[in-house]
Formats: sequence, structure tokens, C-alpha cells
Amino acid sequence: MKYIKSYIFLTLMVVSLVGCKVDDLKDDVNDLKDRVTLIEEQVKILNDNVEVMAYVLDTQQKTISKVEPSADKSQFTITLSDGYTMTLTVGKAGEVVPPTISVDENGYWVVNGLSTGVKAVGENGKDGDGYPEFQVENGKWQVRFGDGEWSEVPGGDLGTGESLGDQFFESASLSDDGTVFTIVGTEGQVYTFPVDASLVCEIKNDDAVATFEYDSVREFDVKISGGEPLAPIYPAGWRAELTKKEAVGTDEYNYTLIVYAPVGSKAMADNTSEIVVRVNQGTLWAVDKLQVELK
Repeated sequence: MKYIKSYIFLTLMVVSLVGCKVDDLKDDVNDLKDRVTLIEEQVKILNDNVEVMAYVLDTQQKTISKVEPSADKSQFTITLSDGYTMTLTVGKAGEVVPPTISVDENGYWVVNGLSTGVKAVGENGKDGDGYPEFQVENGKWQVRFGDGEWSEVPGGDLGTGESLGDQFFESASLSDDGTVFTIVGTEGQVYTFPVDASLVCEIKNDDAVATFEYDSVREFDVKISGGEPLAPIYPAGWRAELTKKEAVGTDEYNYTLIVYAPVGSKAMADNTSEIVVRVNQGTLWAVDKLQVELK
């Protein structure tokens, strides 16, 4: 009987120890899950806010059509005149240290104090070279511009400790009548943007790039309102026309953009470029672009 009691006692101790280890493991897994979730949230906030900052620096003549604040007004969904949406998040607390991002006096993106050589602000009517996109790989921040290669951010450890999820914006607000959207930067800069729901210029295209055969023609639906459209701008060798539809369906796409691909050899035309549709109303503009490519 003595041996049986000892055996039972030993068994209970082992079960108790195993239970502790399992509980500890569960806690570790839950902590890891929380940290992964925090990292994912931080990456999303960072990329979303960089996108908004790129718009602040260069609107590319796209008017804001609508701004929808969250209930606590810590997040704003911004819809542009071409139908594209962005999300601005103000001062969300976190425990993941994001890379520092700024623009130097020459208009280049600066990440963690080092100039990237990538233009944030366009010059002489030319767009900038794109904005940075971030991800986390093997515990390190990585960055790329456009469709370029991912590269590790210098000094880009995730880190711990308290930090702000947003480093660009101190606050944002929509006027009572909904016609002015104001953004205040972390260094006190004030940016104001008109909000005009009537001004719309949106080309309907499900693909990032519209592909063409030589000497081919394609048509695209376009939604235009709030102003008069100007003649489309097209690259060398291409041709584009904008015609108003006689009957408009429930989708409100009231114009047709007809694009004529080049005829002849590649030497006669730009292989990859864009068609630009513009709408003007006083000092406001609404612009959308169709990326085109020859097969």
C-alpha cells in the first residue's frame, strides 16, 4: 500500500508539473499571437499613413470626394475623385517601433535618417517616384518603392517599448458642413483639402495595366461629374477619345474612353505608358489615369 501511495503522489506531481509547463506554453503562445497581431497592425497603419502622406505631398490633381471618420475619430476613410480609398489613423498606441520616415529639403524620402534617393515630390509636372511600402521579415523591417525589391531598413529592429503607431499626423478633422478636411502634422504643419462629392473622374478597369495588341482598339467606361472633361492626354503612337454616352445605366458611367493602340513597330510608340482623363471645375481638378501596355 505504501508503494501505491508513493506512486500516486509521484504521478500527481508529474501531472502538476506537466500542467504548469502546458500553461506556460499557452501563455507564451498567446503572448506571441498578441505580438504578431501588434506587428500586423503596425505594418498596416504605417503603410496606410505613408500612402496618405504621399497624397498630402502630391495630390496629383485628385480631389477628395468623401471623408468618413470612425466613431472615435481616430481613423478616417478618404475617397478620392477617381474612386480610390485611403485610410488615415491618428496616434494609435503600440509596442512596436516603426522606422522613422520623413522628406528632406531636396524632396527625397528619408528612412531611419538615411536618404533613399527616391523622390517623394514631383517636379515640373512630373509625378514623384512613389512612396515606401513596409513589411516585417525575420524580425526586421523591410522597405521597397513601387514594384522594386524588398531591402532591409538600416537599424530596422522591431524593438519593444512604447511608441506611436503614427508618426506623421497629430490630428485630423472634417468641417461641420463636410466641405473641408484638415490634417495637422506632428511638427505642427496644417494641411487643408476641399471635399467635393460632385467632382468625379473615374475610369473603370479591373486590371492594374490594360494590355493591347498592336493596331487594336479597346473601350472603357468612365464616370464624370461636377465639371467639363478635357481631351485625354496620351503617349506617342497612341490615340484616345472621350465620348459621352447617349443613355446612362444605373452604374452612372456616362462616358466612354476609346483607346487606339499604335500601328507598326515598337520603335514608333511608347510600349508602357498611361492615358490621362481630366475634369476641371474652377480651381479644382479630378484626374484618373489608365496604365496601358503593348503585348
